[in-house]
Amino acid sequence: MGMQIQQISDYGTRNPIVARLTLQTTEMLKFTNLTKPQSDELWGVYFNNLQPKLMVCYRIKEKLTEEVKAHQKSIDESGIPTQANGRAYTLPCILDLEHQAETFLYNAKLVLRDLTDIFSILFDKDFKKKARYDKVLIWATGTFGENDNFVLMLKKDEGSWIKRIVKMRNAVEHPSGHSGTLHIANFTATEQDSDLFITEPLWHLDNDAGVPIIHEMDVMVSDLLTFCEETLILCLEKFRINFPLVVAEIPEEKRNPSCPMRFKMTMRMGKKPELEH
Repeated sequence: MGMQIQQISDYGTRNPIVARLTLQTTEMLKFTNLTKPQSDELWGVYFNNLQPKLMVCYRIKEKLTEEVKAHQKSIDESGIPTQANGRAYTLPCILDLEHQAETFLYNAKLVLRDLTDIFSILFDKDFKKKARYDKVLIWATGTFGENDNFVLMLKKDEGSWIKRIVKMRNAVEHPSGHSGTLHIANFTATEQDSDLFITEPLWHLDNDAGVPIIHEMDVMVSDLLTFCEETLILCLEKFRINFPLVVAEIPEEKRNPSCPMRFKMTMRMGKKPELEH
């Protein structure tokens, strides 16, 4: 029986997440000496687990961005609605903001958790029960060496945004616990010299400075997508067949709009290029 494919998203291959986690993954897997069960399992992880959860994050980010910009446009064009002869004003509001933010973080953390299946499939190393990337880093460093490309990437990413996503989600699950509490603010207003300034929705952990939610969500979706595809590529390098092909990055302006994959296999020309981080 051949591979069964079922549409699980209302987004087509024009969406970079779909193009890069499914079709690009299929292309990368063609040029390895993995067993068929290994290749099928990896493809399943990317198509059935990672893509749907990252698409949830993407949808939430897109919806909130659209709402925030619509409110900002309304204020720019018509000003802030007032009542009682200007003595009171009505602030814009994103309905269900807290739930949407928490759902985003929940799925972002699940992407990171499900990605650890790759280490079980390829290296028989199981991190699923406790998907901590500091533990993955320790294992990878001991297994591949501290100058390995995957190790270098993971060391950089784990210490910055990966740890932040996990901490923010843990703060939602266990408020006032080890990770602190996640604070979410809708549109807020401040008065300064008789002028009223409206601030878009922010979130922050305890005493940290507030960060615009839609901006950080956009960065997180991009970071997660990049991390998922580069983790696969750098791990597959250890199973690459002895053939004059290398992974090359397609410049963004040259990607096919109908299927904007980021990487492709190409003939080796001189020195092998390295993924840049």
